[in-house]
Amino acid sequence: MISIEATQTFFSGLGIAFCILSFIAVFIPSKTKFGIISLCLGNVPLWSAIVMPKSLAPVMDLFHVNQSANLFVAGCIAGAACLVLWYFVTSKIMVFIRQKFGSDSKDKTEHSESSEVSGNGEDVSENKLSDTKSESANPHLFDNLKVNDKE
Repeated sequence: MISIEATQTFFSGLGIAFCILSFIAVFIPSKTKFGIISLCLGNVPLWSAIVMPKSLAPVMDLFHVNQSANLFVAGCIAGAACLVLWYFVTSKIMVFIRQKFGSDSKDKTEHSESSEVSGNGEDVSENKLSDTKSESANPHLFDNLKVNDKE
């Protein structure tokens, strides 16, 4: 059976590597959201190394982890591998979401932006613009109103 200290060392290394790489991703403009979510997710192995190392020891035995190896370095490598795997999983999910929901919103936007032609050949979108201009308030509407008149 693997010792509790070895389990704490491995999961601390995993969490530290995950958090440091996620913190670096926060400063990449296109990966900021991914970095913030990953930074929050990276706290899970750190928390589990502190709170429940006895429960994680059988899991490490299941994977036949050698206790004589440098488990901190192994944990850092596992943390980097987990972050890369997490990045590819989230990128595939986001591509699926953009394909599924992005096409619907594009169709709605293109449909609303396209100019509709009425029966007599006029462009209806121009009529809509002129209607909105006529519905706007007259700027000289309140010229005759005397407020705070101190005469």
